[in-house]
Amino acid sequence: MATDPYFIDHRARVRAVQREMANQGVDVYLGSRLRTISWVADAFFPWRTYIVIPAEGLPTAFTFVIDAARAADDSWLGPEHVLGYGPMGGQDQISLLANAIRPSLTGGKGVIGIESGMGTYLPEGT
Repeated sequence: MATDPYFIDHRARVRAVQREMANQGVDVYLGSRLRTISWVADAFFPWRTYIVIPAEGLPTAFTFVIDAARAADDSWLGPEHVLGYGPMGGQDQISLLANAIRPSLTGGKGVIGIESGMGTYLPEGT
């Protein structure tokens, strides 16, 4: 596959992020920018989507429940790593993100890398 001019090594992309996380002492990375999410998951995700990248293993994307099945089908990550959230107890985005991040922290402590800035594309192009 690596000789295919259209092949994208998604796992290598994730490993590159994880290497830089290790270099920076980051235990888990929380991405919120659509460019980051699209680059890692290789699919279109709507606004208010997040991706959790652990130090090892595959990332998990969290998107609104009505988009989750389509996004999982489009992404190389598949349905076990593209999960939906909704306005229900325990299924809201903050609870799901906290539960996804917690295993990456030793004794509840560690370094969480987060993206700052706008998480959506604006008409101004920023």
